[in-house]
This record gives sequence, C-alpha cells and structure tokens, in this order.
Amino acid sequence: MTVLSDKISLIPNLYKTQPASEEQIINAESRLGLQFSDDFKEYLKKFGSISFYGTEWMGLNTDEFCDVILTTLEARQLYDNFPNDKFIVEDLHIDDIIIISDSEGNIYQWQAGTAEKIYNSLLGYLEACIERKS
Repeated sequence: MTVLSDKISLIPNLYKTQPASEEQIINAESRLGLQFSDDFKEYLKKFGSISFYGTEWMGLNTDEFCDVILTTLEARQLYDNFPNDKFIVEDLHIDDIIIISDSEGNIYQWQAGTAEKIYNSLLGYLEACIERKS
C-alpha cells in the first residue's frame, strides 16, 4: 500500500464500494478518452469509491451519482467549456464547484469555465478533505 491508501484506510466510518478491476479502469479511461493519474487508479483498485465526513469521491462500482464516468460525461454535456482532458474527483454541490484531476494527478477547483490548481496530488486533496471534519 502507499501513503494514499494507508491514509484512506485510517478514516473512521469510511464507506467504500467494491474495488475496481484493471479491466474496469481501462474501460473507464477509454469511455472518457483520457488516462487517470496513477494515484487515482490506485484509489479505484483499492476502494472503488469512498464517502466520509460528508465528502463523496467519484469512483467505480457505485451509484450513478458518484460514478466517475457518468458524472464526467454529464459535466461535458452540461458545460460547454468543461475540460475534456480532466475527470471529476468530487462535486461539492455548492455554486457549481467541481474538483477535477488531470492524468498527472494535479487537483483543480473548476467553476464556470475556470480551473484553478489547488493541490499537486490526490493525497494533498485527501488531507484537506479529512481536515474539513474539524
């Protein structure tokens, strides 16, 4: 396991779905026409999708509300300027703010066509999500 998996595993009352297979991940990347970052692939393989402290990360083997494929495709249809080279990590459901990632693992806050880099990794974003509980 890596630091990301270890930190996720330590979250109390963590809800997780069935881990994703390599085949599911390849299919998801193909449907979206992009590559997931290595840390997002690791997360999918270990946890599928997670929810904790009111935080709901997109993933696989989950309902359509948190499915990374469906939510990303929906955002592309809904917003003319949603970036095709990024995927949704979390929809904050506040003022159309969406947390997205690129294939390098950078994390961005996207709103109204503007993407602002907020973390260099999914781990950095995880740590911020955990701190939201406080």
